[in-house]
Amino acid sequence: MKANRTTLTVVIIIVLVVTGWWLFRRGSAAHSIDLVAQFDSAKKQPNADVFTVIDANLNGETKRAIAITPSAGTRLTWKVTVPDDGWLWVWVGLKPEAWDKPGDGVKFHVGVSDGRAYEQLATQHVEPFNTPSDRKWIPVKVDLSAYSGEQIDLILNTNSSEPGKGDNRDNDLALWGSPQVVVR
Repeated sequence: MKANRTTLTVVIIIVLVVTGWWLFRRGSAAHSIDLVAQFDSAKKQPNADVFTVIDANLNGETKRAIAITPSAGTRLTWKVTVPDDGWLWVWVGLKPEAWDKPGDGVKFHVGVSDGRAYEQLATQHVEPFNTPSDRKWIPVKVDLSAYSGEQIDLILNTNSSEPGKGDNRDNDLALWGSPQVVVR
């Protein structure tokens, strides 16, 4: 009877250790895809000159970011293979020097393409001049698990204005902060 308890205890401990290892391994940074680190491999539209990688500080929080010179219809595209339970984590914002200057903000879009069709997954309008609560990094988290194991084009777009409001590029100093694909 005592041997059975000892055996059962050992089996439970082994199961707990293996389960803990598996959970830790799933959440590890080894599975993340740092898109800033892969910036050079991204397709840049309308041209590479409108994008730069900087350390951007918004309201006391610094992130490695992709900065965009005011331009309508910018697009960054990476080819990625989505891991199981993959998510895109990115923070969006406008440079502080745009916060107190007139403008209508920037519309950020996240989408994917399988080479045949584009699917928009998230949008975020940031307008710090008229909306003081936008004077910070705004988190955007997008579930990519529907594409697990697939190679997709991961697309980050910006527009200089809300649809139908013209092309006002005044103080559109957009930032994509620390974009990465992570396992959640």
